[in-house]
Amino acid sequence: MDLERLKKEAKKEAFLIRDGFDLERWRIKYLGRKSALSLFFNSLSKLSLAKKREQGKEANAVRHFFASLYKQKKEDLENNSFFPLPLIDITRPGEKIHQGYLHPLTLTLRKIIDSFQKMGFSIIEGPEIETEYYNFDALNISANHPAREMWDTFWLKSKVKPSSRAQVEGSQKSKMLLRTHTSPMQIRYMETHQPPFRIIVPGRCFRYEATDPSHEIQFHQVEGLMVGKNISLANFKAVIEEVVKDIFKQRVLVRFRPSYFPFVAPGVEVDIKIRSKIENKSTNEKSTNEKRLKIKENEWLEIMGAGMVHPDLFRRVGYKNNCWQGFAFGLGVERITMIKYGIDDIRLFFGSDIRFLEQF
Repeated sequence: MDLERLKKEAKKEAFLIRDGFDLERWRIKYLGRKSALSLFFNSLSKLSLAKKREQGKEANAVRHFFASLYKQKKEDLENNSFFPLPLIDITRPGEKIHQGYLHPLTLTLRKIIDSFQKMGFSIIEGPEIETEYYNFDALNISANHPAREMWDTFWLKSKVKPSSRAQVEGSQKSKMLLRTHTSPMQIRYMETHQPPFRIIVPGRCFRYEATDPSHEIQFHQVEGLMVGKNISLANFKAVIEEVVKDIFKQRVLVRFRPSYFPFVAPGVEVDIKIRSKIENKSTNEKSTNEKRLKIKENEWLEIMGAGMVHPDLFRRVGYKNNCWQGFAFGLGVERITMIKYGIDDIRLFFGSDIRFLEQF
């Protein structure tokens, strides 16, 4: 047997080893019990003592060389110092990739935005830190107005000078606060845009109040504003009915109740009633959705406040008198989400409980 040639072949193949599988195949071929070197050792018993000593010594040297080469290659693989790629054992069970989940508020907000976009509404964003003028004064909620008590406010320390418009309106100063609703964007948008237009303003709001299953210090709201020549509550009702039907995928009734908001006249509260089970679905799909929604049939559920934009707001932003009219509304995202998914505690949305989030 040509041991020198075997040594060269083993060294050449060892250079091509790239992972643990290559290394194991190399070990079996050159150091295994059925390897050429092992078979050569077995054949030494048939030789004379002199030749046995001579060839045995050479074979032992080759075996030590193979063992040393195997050890070096193994260390290289373990330390990853020779090969840039990590070892992968394809026979090991794979590790399950943890799938993330969208927050239920994100799911609902995306659906609301999509529903309004399909009806031609533009998406506008506004600042979460507002001035007292835009948050209250410009919306007919002056400092001594009784309606100011409806909004519990986080006031901020600020040295910002009052805006020029606030000075014109007679404000002594323009204090800063975390916005209590998204309605300030009604004024901000109308100051820089001329009708007709239709917009929604999704965003986070803040109120300084005690938390309980139905109240939180932060919540999400979608403000809506549509202004044109002949806009009426009938247009608002048609828009809201279509949006609610698209969100819940069910037939709904919409009800208006008289209410008061300083920046609309007349003002209404909007309730919805889920009238029928989901149509065109299989029996299993129906029962699944009914279980998740947990909505009692024939029960009125409040979802938003709304009304026709007060004429004072149009005059305040410089619109021509008696030329434009429109409707505005504020839709609570948490409220819609709680109804849609049968959630009974608003605090769960911000509790960071993975068990709650994984359900969506």
